[in-house]
Amino acid sequence: MGFLDELAGSLHGNQSDGHLPGQLQAVWHWVQEQGGIEVLLQKFQQGGLGEVFGSWIGTGTNQPVEHSDIHSAVGQAELQSLADKLGTDVKGAAGTLAIILPQLIDKMSPQGHMDEASLHENKLDLGSMVDQIFKR
Repeated sequence: MGFLDELAGSLHGNQSDGHLPGQLQAVWHWVQEQGGIEVLLQKFQQGGLGEVFGSWIGTGTNQPVEHSDIHSAVGQAELQSLADKLGTDVKGAAGTLAIILPQLIDKMSPQGHMDEASLHENKLDLGSMVDQIFKR
């Protein structure tokens, strides 16, 4: 089992269906194209979802988010970009984000906060995130 498979299993708590590693990679590349986690957080805050996004970073329970809320916060063009990567439509891309993004952000902030230096310097990439999650 590869690192993405392990991460996918970690995110869902079970074996992935084979599609999740590709979806994780597509979502992560899309997040980077948006300007990284910090810019995505700003978009969620502007869309009225800052508290929801903050729950994913914090150590408490992750608040759920609906695909329609993600659509409102992120925007049509940005979701179309992700949809193209995922081979789906905008609603499917928003649904995928609603599932993956809370877990991804939660796994990136195990102590209840993001590493500000890494965020500002764009040091967080999929490889270092996997290393961080699995303490390698």
